[in-house]
Amino acid sequence: MAPTLGHAWGLDFDRDFDEQKKPWEEVKAQLPPYPKDENLQAFYVSGIAGNHYFVDKATLEADKDGVVRYVLVIKARGGATNVSFEGIRCANRERKIYAIGHTDGTWSRAHDSKWQPIASASSLSYHRALADEYLCPQGEMVSSPKDVLRNMRGAW
Repeated sequence: MAPTLGHAWGLDFDRDFDEQKKPWEEVKAQLPPYPKDENLQAFYVSGIAGNHYFVDKATLEADKDGVVRYVLVIKARGGATNVSFEGIRCANRERKIYAIGHTDGTWSRAHDSKWQPIASASSLSYHRALADEYLCPQGEMVSSPKDVLRNMRGAW
């Protein structure tokens, strides 16, 4: 029996086209360990941003569901520190906050943990900076945490 055109070109129509129809499924995110100062990698948001922004290198994960997950630490000039476990989905330019960190090293589930669009207009948006410059350059998800760190170090 002669091969079909699809097989002659190396295509498996049932597999290649059916996979495209499957709805996106998010991987169940596991809470990471609370961040340690020695694991923090600074990243640039904008010249007018008054806070200092960091990603915990030990928690960076480019997952098979197309989401880059990380622990974010924001240190304000006044001394306050905010910690959150978040994800950015490059394909849809969306963000999600999974959990909020507390000063005692514990986590609590974020109240509004759903995917939301990343604002493009604000130069103060750390989500925009993370997506555009570090996690999803040219709209494509990085292939590994090493790529994220290389992008962050190169921006300074």
